Amino acid sequence: MPISKPHSTLGADNKGSCSNLAIYLEKENEELDRIIKKSSSMSEISQLENRKQWFFTALEINISTIDVISAIDNNKRKLGANDAKYFAPTISFSENELSHIAFLATGKKEVTSILELNSSELEQFNNLIREYGRKVMDNYALNFNRQDKGIKTGADLVYFAKIEHFRKYKGTDKEVINGKEISGEYKKGLQSHIHIIVSRKDKTQILKLSPTCNEKQTNRKIGNNEYQVGFDRVKWINSNEKTFDEHFNYKRKELEKFQNQNILKNGSPQDKHEINKKIEIESNNRDDIKKQIRNAHFNVLMTKPNNLKEYQQRMMKFEIQVLPTINKDGFIQENHFFYELSGIDFKASEVNQNLKLHELFSTDSKTTKQVQQTEPSLEDWKINTEKLTSILSSLAFEIAPSLDDELPKRKRAIRK
Repeated sequence: MPISKPHSTLGADNKGSCSNLAIYLEKENEELDRIIKKSSSMSEISQLENRKQWFFTALEINISTIDVISAIDNNKRKLGANDAKYFAPTISFSENELSHIAFLATGKKEVTSILELNSSELEQFNNLIREYGRKVMDNYALNFNRQDKGIKTGADLVYFAKIEHFRKYKGTDKEVINGKEISGEYKKGLQSHIHIIVSRKDKTQILKLSPTCNEKQTNRKIGNNEYQVGFDRVKWINSNEKTFDEHFNYKRKELEKFQNQNILKNGSPQDKHEINKKIEIESNNRDDIKKQIRNAHFNVLMTKPNNLKEYQQRMMKFEIQVLPTINKDGFIQENHFFYELSGIDFKASEVNQNLKLHELFSTDSKTTKQVQQTEPSLEDWKINTEKLTSILSSLAFEIAPSLDDELPKRKRAIRK
């Protein structure tokens, strides 16, 4: 689930200026500046400059730190010296969620670092995260239940958000405590997240809005006017999860759902039992789907496809997409099976360790790189008949009755 923390101020005193926090969020740009100073290549310098991140709002991008400080610090009318002037929510993502966003941005299934993305891929990746961040702040605005006072979207707030792509280990991390990692070292994998600075006052500077208010859905009445106050943090997290799944068409596993994780942590024994049962059923269903993919795979092999493209087309008869992942050197790194009926994606190795499609369909390295550039080149991926015979003779499978009429004679031919 996207982890949404509404109360964090990153150690800054939010009763004064936001300058320390805003300047702190320049740390990744400062790291890039240090690298740029050591570079003598104009091309490299340009690429590094393009990797810098700036603040954005509901309507604007590329906002400077100075403008952020000015806008937040001047949006505090009638706030006392000891009142909070701003809050600093953070939006973090799971490894699966970031991998899904990276796939939408690049078409690559195996992105393990933000540094693997070229300029256009990185721009699209940032655009997707930025769009989601804006929707999170729309949910933030709605969660105050002050629509009648004009608080309907993030555009009615004064906030600035910034994407960061790296995290470092801290002394409190269990990996550091256990001696497996060193404090200050960069964490591996995709680590992208969003930092937000949002003013305590709305854009009109009339309303005070606090996400740390302990009241939840409390009704108050002044004269004849009745209104609702409070900020339900659990409701906000659930809204953000739902928004993520709908916006990115993400098929969330039961174990990934915030509501289920909350029950497993704080629920009654009966509730925990029910959630564990749902997780077990989902796991069994996934195992059944893997079996269907395996059977489809071996049924298609029995028809002796001439090349990878033909194999892919025949797998589509079973409503299974076969998606090769090409690494930066132009070679197939992994294959994925996307089962359209369920919307579930599996690595080939998750379905069966012995599939190894990159060995089954062979070609030279030049043709391999062409796969990255053009779809028709898939026709050049000829079947490795020796590998095919070995696979078919060693593995059992179920034959689909709907397969074409040529299957029986082809099966007999292979056994001779």
